[in-house]
Amino acid sequence: MALTPWSATLLLTAVARSAPETVESLYSRGLYPGVAQAVAQAAHGWAALTGSELRGGPFLSLSEAGLLAMAVVGCWALRRGWRQGGAGAVARQVLAASGGGALVFLLLWGLNYSRLPLAVSLELEASGVTAAELDRVAADLEAQLAVDLEGLDRVERATEPAAALRAARDAWRQASEREPSLGVGTGVLAGVLAGVLVRPALSGAIVSGGISGIFSPFTQEAHVAGHLPEPDLLFTACHELAHAQGWAREDEANYLAWRVGSRAADHSLRAAARLLALAHVLGALGRADRAVLVDRLEGLDPRIQEALEERARFWDRERSPAASRAASAVNDAYLRSQGQDGVASYGRMVDLLVAEWRAAGGTLPVGDPR
Repeated sequence: MALTPWSATLLLTAVARSAPETVESLYSRGLYPGVAQAVAQAAHGWAALTGSELRGGPFLSLSEAGLLAMAVVGCWALRRGWRQGGAGAVARQVLAASGGGALVFLLLWGLNYSRLPLAVSLELEASGVTAAELDRVAADLEAQLAVDLEGLDRVERATEPAAALRAARDAWRQASEREPSLGVGTGVLAGVLAGVLVRPALSGAIVSGGISGIFSPFTQEAHVAGHLPEPDLLFTACHELAHAQGWAREDEANYLAWRVGSRAADHSLRAAARLLALAHVLGALGRADRAVLVDRLEGLDPRIQEALEERARFWDRERSPAASRAASAVNDAYLRSQGQDGVASYGRMVDLLVAEWRAAGGTLPVGDPR
């Protein structure tokens, strides 16, 4: 009996991965939108109770409160199980509880890992990226970012976190209106945006582990560390909201953060999207052709160079090497368990970015000129 939830989870996962078209139509665009909205009601209620949604925070999110309660109840249950049945009883409890949690995760959100690739949905050819293409995309991003930075005093500013989160949410709402297929709003939910943006109480611990945000499918809360540099704050909010819309894969969520941010009316959000995208493209270019990267960096706009260095200094200062390695190992194992290429999948957003550049005839969208 203790293994039953795990058996159901593994069987459902295997079936889903063998039928991505069915998952896309029946779950991701069928069942999930309603599930997401229903689950989010509890988080919205919690935020209303605490008065903290999209505010400065940090505050104890519903997920954090739930984890604390589960820890207390779990310790009590394990202690009781040990007294009644010893190690065997405890092992059965752990197996049943973890299997049940995995099954709930799968039904609430995890099946989205098995949906059709975003490249298929957007009709993009995301293979065979060359160093020459990466270099040209980097040049395009640099030129657009230079224009964005003209009106900004500096990229890393003391922006009130709530304002940044509202800007990201507004950008996603606008994007889902322009491209309904990107959001969860279909049918009676048309125009509805999934996800509750929150600044968690454990922001410092998250950043210490080298993580800027976490999405909880159990509460539909998109957690964004509130003391990030402005570009990271904005980009992370867009990334986590992409997860809330049902885009589970990290490369796709990163790409959608770019796609939504680069088309936003908010000037800072456009700059953030292009800066983070440029950082990923430069990283990919370095892996493809180090000499081309060196040439590109030698001619980099000084303002962009400073913005990249500001980000690097922040992460060097705030990230704990030990905590970062541990968090990366856990995240890598989790992503591989979901059929992804570990933490390396984050950087694969570059393939989608180049595919969009190709489809647009060798240019990237300028975005809202306001």
